[in-house]
Amino acid sequence: MKVVIKVGSQTIISPEGEVLEDVMADVIRQVVELQQQGHQVILVSSGAVALGRVISKKIVGKTYGSSVADKQLLASLGQPRLMAIYAKICEEKQLMVAQLLLTKYDFQTKRSYTNILRLLQKGLDQPNVLVIINENDSVAVDELMFTDNDELSGIIAAQIGADKLLLLTSISGVYDKNPENPDAKLIPVIGVKDKLPEVSGAKTALGRGGMASKLNTARKMGNVGVMTHIASIAEENVIVRLVNGDVAIGSRVIPEHKKSGRKKFLAFGQTGAVATIMVNDGLVKVLASGQQCISILPVGVVKFTGEFAKGDLIDIVTEKNQKIATGVARYNAAKLKEYLGGKNHPPLVHYDYLHVNYEVFAE
Repeated sequence: MKVVIKVGSQTIISPEGEVLEDVMADVIRQVVELQQQGHQVILVSSGAVALGRVISKKIVGKTYGSSVADKQLLASLGQPRLMAIYAKICEEKQLMVAQLLLTKYDFQTKRSYTNILRLLQKGLDQPNVLVIINENDSVAVDELMFTDNDELSGIIAAQIGADKLLLLTSISGVYDKNPENPDAKLIPVIGVKDKLPEVSGAKTALGRGGMASKLNTARKMGNVGVMTHIASIAEENVIVRLVNGDVAIGSRVIPEHKKSGRKKFLAFGQTGAVATIMVNDGLVKVLASGQQCISILPVGVVKFTGEFAKGDLIDIVTEKNQKIATGVARYNAAKLKEYLGGKNHPPLVHYDYLHVNYEVFAE
């Protein structure tokens, strides 16, 4: 089984700024146990910015703010220390750590997407290697930042075709109301389309995410056929138990549709395309009808913005500039300019590499 595990800043660093190395060690212990059982595991770990704050306050007594520049510096301070702690713990268990830092830009072109996937597949095939991923906060700017590492972990899970995604937090799962309310009840099973009471989007003091973000990621994963568990990292042996089928922990979002390969990644990710393709109302109606095997042909393209190469991600929008789909270009922008609006030309996006967001049409 392929598994992606995400741990948040608040799970490995206390509100007082203490690095919870015992928690990190327990995560690694469980990862090793899963690998010994034959599972393939990738770890997505937050904590660089929070750890940078700990370091700067401890060494020079300085507290930084929350500007992009401050967070970039803090991430640069904290990421080496974060990985050093993980590496030390892993080496004691004869496990090597492979670090991967990513931004949305890294998923926009075929070359970078393929390079990332090649590394992940190679790492998964090595029982003595653990790939640990974090957002590259040191270089990310607002438009290239993930919403949080919940989103990043979902994109990775979709990319490798994971069987399960575990979102581990300091809360036991999704509740029907604020979990601080004594009447709050845990929701153990959630369907992709279930209507739930409003989930608080409140974020932790250390991280960017919140329960609303986790539920959003989990539902996206459900739409592409991946089971997601949201649970507390404090539960004993939580990772091993969830992977091995224990359903009595936290909340699980039941998957609905099965997709595979690149199309699964497209369905989840929406990681930022390099160009926008505007299509006419006739093509929009065909796409909205739910017909299968519909490709994007140049005859249906009104105009486009941005330069793109074969294999790059492109967004499909209506004439009202509403995004309705994402796909992979079969040829470059120069060729589309030549074909634009004409008949009897090859499809710009083949249906096997097109994800249509039907939820837009239901609104």
